[in-house]
Amino acid sequence: MSDTIIPTGLQLTVFDETFRNRPHEHFDALRAAEPVHQDRTLGRVALTRAVDVAAVLKDRSLSVDQDNAGPDSIVQKFRTEQDRSAPRSMLVLDDPDHARLRRLVSHAFNARAIEAMKPEVARIADELLDAVEGQDSFDLIEAFASPLPIIVIADMLGVDAADRGEFRRWSKGLANVFSPIRTPELLAGLKVNADELSAYFAHAIAARRVAPRGDLISALIAAEDGRDRLSGEEIVTMCNLLLLAGNLTTTDLIGNTVLALLANLEQRAKLLAEPGRVGDAVEETLRRDPPVMQSLRIPLADCDIGGVPVPAGSAITTFLMAASTDPALHADPLAYDIDRADKTHFAFGGGAHFCLGAPLARAEAAIGIERLLARFPALALAGKPIERNMSAAFNGVRELWVTPAAVDRLPKRDHARSARK
Repeated sequence: MSDTIIPTGLQLTVFDETFRNRPHEHFDALRAAEPVHQDRTLGRVALTRAVDVAAVLKDRSLSVDQDNAGPDSIVQKFRTEQDRSAPRSMLVLDDPDHARLRRLVSHAFNARAIEAMKPEVARIADELLDAVEGQDSFDLIEAFASPLPIIVIADMLGVDAADRGEFRRWSKGLANVFSPIRTPELLAGLKVNADELSAYFAHAIAARRVAPRGDLISALIAAEDGRDRLSGEEIVTMCNLLLLAGNLTTTDLIGNTVLALLANLEQRAKLLAEPGRVGDAVEETLRRDPPVMQSLRIPLADCDIGGVPVPAGSAITTFLMAASTDPALHADPLAYDIDRADKTHFAFGGGAHFCLGAPLARAEAAIGIERLLARFPALALAGKPIERNMSAAFNGVRELWVTPAAVDRLPKRDHARSARK
């Protein structure tokens, strides 16, 4: 009998220091001993092999609706009444409801709309960099990676400039929904922020019905499939989803990519020599250090995964990071290498629930990082401790202090102008 200690329970959560900072140690141990792991402590099945994760994500017979999880599963153990009564986005809906919403939303939130935003992303990035220019050091997360996607989605939705402060406050307040510690005080704060934000969107929707604008809210109102349209409540829920899930993941994608480049100076040098390869750096981060750690699936009938029986109602945790760094999928998987030819990853999920916001996240990260390094080519880590977020779902750093050490080749105002050429 093997003496190998298999990590399980809280060891596979952010409450464990190793999992939070060096998750691959646990992923490697699981993949070697029990790649389809029955976590009986928390009530779930944990997957770490690429082949298993890929199969589960593509399996349309599996559910994402938490109502279908068994009573002893991790889903039901930690689900609050507030969670159960909250409006349901397409993230937690199965077909045909999921397919209907995704089809309608895709009419408005499409490639054309994202392409049109790219010059604005560059302009916003340059304005944020203007604000830190001349500082000896700054927190990249607070000053750049966090506000960039919030301002971008606010502009896409048509949020008035005068309301941006409130909008950002609601966004940051709602980020706590992914905290693994759900105190009554936290839940009360979440409800206040959610109610205020939903009321704001409801008012905006009513105004756009009378006087449409060229923004995403107006496009969601106009979206139709035959005679089918989105209801006001569905538009509010979609706006909340775009704000919350999109902002947090893009913040972490930017932060994780900059951290990887500053910790691997030869990779940064390659990117500085060929700035057009910033997309390669972003994809390598999505593979190596993705913003989303895991995804949930629930079988509606007994099934088999990798030769292991899995009962109906089980909570299946697909560890996306583990699958993307499986040695069976990639050679030297933990190395950060923008020259890697095959950057296959699972950062945006897969199958019917592949992330609808993936193109926007990629564009924001690539443009933001390109502008950052163009402004501060000698950017370096400031030497302050780097701590990972305590989040149940997302993977990023709390702060990322950097020193610009910049040698500007352009006057300040020329940065924004050059981005629009």
